[in-house]
Amino acid sequence: MIRVLGPEVPIAQVVREAQSRGADVTVVPAGSTKAESIDLFAEVLHFPDWFGRNLDALADCLHDYAEELPGEGGGSRHLVWDGVATLRRTHPEGYDDISDVLGEVTADHEGFSVTVLDR
Repeated sequence: MIRVLGPEVPIAQVVREAQSRGADVTVVPAGSTKAESIDLFAEVLHFPDWFGRNLDALADCLHDYAEELPGEGGGSRHLVWDGVATLRRTHPEGYDDISDVLGEVTADHEGFSVTVLDR
């Protein structure tokens, strides 16, 4: 599941809600460009050295990340992509590309969800 929330929603609220459902929560800040955003995903989620810093590699690594759900059998992961307003406004294609990847990964992995904070 992917949802987009506006600037009025505090990040702490999003994190608390996901944690109350038992999810392991990770916050990834958005960059001001597509390339910077992809680099931030790699940094925060500790992608491997071979990570290719493109959309295909982002999708591959996010699928791997989603498959490594915490806990035994019932774990879930919730990713918060925070502060996307600048990227969405100045590089809408990059924002759409990354959002599409996130949507694909959430559709393929039942225990993986994403909140995009548009602020």
